[in-house]
Amino acid sequence: MCFFDSHCHLNLIKDINIIKLLNFLEIKKFKYILSVSININDFLYMYNNYFSNKIIYFSCGIHPNNINLLNKYELYNIEKFIIYKKVIAVGETGLDYKNNISKNIQQFYFNYHLYLSNKYSKPTIIHSRLSYKDTFNMIKNFDLNNFGAVIHCFNYNNKYELYKFLNLGLYISLSGLITFKNILYFNDLIKYIPIDRLLVETDSPFLCPEPYRGKINIPYNIIFIIKTISIIKRINFNKLCSYLLNNFLTLFKI
Repeated sequence: MCFFDSHCHLNLIKDINIIKLLNFLEIKKFKYILSVSININDFLYMYNNYFSNKIIYFSCGIHPNNINLLNKYELYNIEKFIIYKKVIAVGETGLDYKNNISKNIQQFYFNYHLYLSNKYSKPTIIHSRLSYKDTFNMIKNFDLNNFGAVIHCFNYNNKYELYKFLNLGLYISLSGLITFKNILYFNDLIKYIPIDRLLVETDSPFLCPEPYRGKINIPYNIIFIIKTISIIKRINFNKLCSYLLNNFLTLFKI
């Protein structure tokens, strides 16, 4: 049995020696860590510093909260970086309507990321917050059979939205949110996610799961997320780990 984290931000984990952390994760049977970029500088720093570590893989993209007029030229540089070795995904990209950035600009960036995913057959890592309808409508313009995509840190709270995403062919990734005692709707929704469309992530350093909520999150805490799912879905922990790993390898073509 081995573990993975399908979505973390190594460059944002502060006050922790990342090299020592990666060594610790290897000892704890972690085989794959996908470190997700939020802008080009973030990607380049991670790629240049952690490429040699055998368990690290990368995505390249611009997070909707990191969009500004100064990095519009960077958007077109993504194309040259996503063909780099060990870059297995495009993103993090998507729509976040809680921020104050123009919806039209966000949609322009998101569409370009989807275009690149389609062109190079690499899956898209999608951030969707308070933007279900537009996220859905933009994704459905593409054939996900060509590249695949995942809604990361899924946080919508009804079955209708879940099923609409699933019907497009999307994977659903769950984070430490599902362990929070004040967010109960996940207990119901998780039951309706097919096991072959399910992924897990820490989104480190954010969303540290119970029992360490409020602390700096690290990929090791994926174990608490898997345990929560195994209880809700009534699936043996080891079997669930195997299913989830297979989903990860399938989507990201490793």
